[in-house]
Amino acid sequence: MKILDRIKEWLGRRALLKEARPDRVPVAKNLGMAVKVGIIYAATDEAAHTQVRNYVKRIKEELGIIKVMALGYWDEKEPPHYLHPKLNFDVFSLKDLNWYRIPHGNAVQNFIAEEYDVLIDLTVHDLLPLQYVLAKSKARFKVGRQSGTNAQFLDMMIDTAGAESLAQLIANLNKYLLMINAPKEAHALN
Repeated sequence: MKILDRIKEWLGRRALLKEARPDRVPVAKNLGMAVKVGIIYAATDEAAHTQVRNYVKRIKEELGIIKVMALGYWDEKEPPHYLHPKLNFDVFSLKDLNWYRIPHGNAVQNFIAEEYDVLIDLTVHDLLPLQYVLAKSKARFKVGRQSGTNAQFLDMMIDTAGAESLAQLIANLNKYLLMINAPKEAHALN
């Protein structure tokens, strides 16, 4: 990263910390009981996008959640063909960032304004544009990977034990999101 980019990133992080909403009251929600789910992810390549697309499909089919929206970030000016906006998927790129690397535009603003029951952060590495979306989102419950910079934005963090794999992160997040406030099964008396 060039020195100018580092300065921009540092200034952007300072701006983000000033704008973070500390007055939020999180509402823990089981993923199976959620009505609206938001997902943010780094669209680093087609494989990562496919994994997220498959996860969205799985949430819809297995849990019956109809309202799932995924917002990806492409770290170049023009996203490739497989990232063009589709139903349940939107993307923003380098051209949608201001000088401080803070995102703007309709896709980002619409995503931030939506009140998701659960917001899942599927980023394996810290990216300022996605952390901005995470911090500014009006989601009731925010979940993601444990990291020092995410601590003030997330309501629940999952320790990935050094694993840097998107597939492992998805599996761990899904497992714990289904455990939270799980409905008690009725036991039959014999």
